[in-house]
Amino acid sequence: MNLLSLPDGRIVNLEHLTYAERMGEYLVLHFSGGGASEGGTGSVVRLKQGEGARRVWTYLAGKC
Repeated sequence: MNLLSLPDGRIVNLEHLTYAERMGEYLVLHFSGGGASEGGTGSVVRLKQGEGARRVWTYLAGKC
């Protein structure tokens, strides 16, 4: 598991990250939700550019 602690105290699992995009001063993370049988629709988290965003980019660079 690749867990990331966000500045507001939330913890996200980067294994469920489907894509990330830069929007101005924010990094927007899109996560897959539960399967269709669970009614999951995914979630979106916005991070202000900074340490949390750098950790996400480092994780993504390692996956490529």
